[in-house]
Amino acid sequence: MTDTLLRVLSNADLDWMIAHGEHQPLKTGQSVLSPHQVPDRMFLVIEGSLGASAAPQGALDEALIIDKLGQGELVGFSPLLNAPNPTTVKALQSTLVLSLPVTQVQAKLAEDVTFAAHLYHAIALQLADRLRRLLEQPDRVRFGDERSSGDVLTVFGELRDSDIDWLTSFGQIETIPAGRVLLQAGRPVESLTILLEGQLAMSAPQDTFNPLALCFLGLEASTRDQATLATLSQGSMPGIISFLDFRPLPVTVRSLNESLIFAVPRPTLATKLQVDDSFASRFYRVVAIQIMEQLQTVGMRLMEPGAEANLDDELDMDDLNQVSEGAKKFSWMLAQLGVNGRG
Repeated sequence: MTDTLLRVLSNADLDWMIAHGEHQPLKTGQSVLSPHQVPDRMFLVIEGSLGASAAPQGALDEALIIDKLGQGELVGFSPLLNAPNPTTVKALQSTLVLSLPVTQVQAKLAEDVTFAAHLYHAIALQLADRLRRLLEQPDRVRFGDERSSGDVLTVFGELRDSDIDWLTSFGQIETIPAGRVLLQAGRPVESLTILLEGQLAMSAPQDTFNPLALCFLGLEASTRDQATLATLSQGSMPGIISFLDFRPLPVTVRSLNESLIFAVPRPTLATKLQVDDSFASRFYRVVAIQIMEQLQTVGMRLMEPGAEANLDDELDMDDLNQVSEGAKKFSWMLAQLGVNGRG
């Protein structure tokens, strides 16, 4: 069971969900989400459990369960992040869910910034927990050629100029030499880190995840032999899952070449998120989108090493505009930091 919603949402938020949702019983095997279809309802598991499964392209009969979603888990929120849904979600047993129309949730998010800050925070935490569950089970992941993360600059289009101005005022720039470990598996994450220039490799321990051993037995050298799960590009936020939940990082992040990062201390950002709901709603939405992209990248590793996720066939005009706007915002951030033209 996850109590994320009960910890993050306010009584007013919970009352709204209760008033606008309806209880829906599900039979074993009943489907609530289908791949590559935009869900029109969001579901909260109250009792029972759901299974999220996916199949290699062209092999629908070979679907395997990627994750089990128990009490307190939300599913069907991909439209809130303008993201595709690549999985099938079915009831693994008799399950009771609270069903909420996506259009009503979207309207509430647009009109109530406090609700938006809380819900996007909860979604980001749940996505981070799902990604962590995959990364802490390395025997399930089939390593192969490293995969690049998607166009992460897109999400910067979600931020306002004032958000970027605040971030650039309270962080610092650091140059990371090629081959250096930036974030070590098993250690806490003390800053929000944004990759400004260069490339980073994300890898996970291939044995049972033991953060104490990784931290205290001097295993840094062994991480050099870890297979790469993904290559992080400009605009990525390495270590974001542990920044959110304060738990030891399940991955190691290393620079592939000389890279430039920007780091904002956790206490500084935490204070801003507590006092500015408008900023928090946009920040947590950006984080949720980035974690969902990483989750899809790692999830594909469970099926076949070289599999490419066919998540959307074409970019529509809104998508193209978002990519362009995100690139502009990120370029403006670089200009504010005085790093344009470097590297």
